[in-house]
Amino acid sequence: MASGKKNKAAKKKVKPSGPASVAVLWGLDPSFGEAAASKGAAVREVLRELGIRARVAEPERLGDPAGAFAGLVGFRPALADYAGPLPKCEFVLLCNLTNSQVEAFMAQSRAAGCVVGPKAVLTKHNKTWPLARLIAAVNAEHAAMPS
Repeated sequence: MASGKKNKAAKKKVKPSGPASVAVLWGLDPSFGEAAASKGAAVREVLRELGIRARVAEPERLGDPAGAFAGLVGFRPALADYAGPLPKCEFVLLCNLTNSQVEAFMAQSRAAGCVVGPKAVLTKHNKTWPLARLIAAVNAEHAAMPS
């Protein structure tokens, strides 16, 4: 009888706690130059070490809501490809991370020498924004900050 209880416990399924941790990257690939590609590789390595999936935003997907990149339920890609101006900056959007994961990403990025300037965390306020709008807003805030 005791072995039957063990089998039931071993077969018990664990529900996922929510969407997976994802970092959406923009401006950190070879199309932005060799330095961007090198920095992007270092950022992706930090993310890999932390168990966070890296996702490169493609130019035609910049009109998709940030929530779609994060894999949130109810968010879908935009119906048409993005045709607006392409942001000329690097950017990281951290999605579905705990505070400790965000802190670890920041610390390990500094240690690895691959700190990305403009970055954001997905929030209930920005999850509906098209990624291009979010990148532009965060980049403008970053540029306005005193050095």
